[in-house]
Amino acid sequence: MLETNCTFCKKEFTIGPSDSQYYRIRRKPDSRYVCKKCNQSMQQEAQNSTGLKPEDIDKYDAFFR
Repeated sequence: MLETNCTFCKKEFTIGPSDSQYYRIRRKPDSRYVCKKCNQSMQQEAQNSTGLKPEDIDKYDAFFR
């Protein structure tokens, strides 16, 4: 388990190997972490401001999910 802070909301998080950013932060402790709530918020804001959605950009992505 690693203790890290979210770059945007500044809250402290304990992350484990199930978090997608765990191994990157373990290898390079000074790298930035973005919590899931902030990540989703940023994605939603980008979708609203551009009008694009991930499925509009990569139509084949649905096959891999």
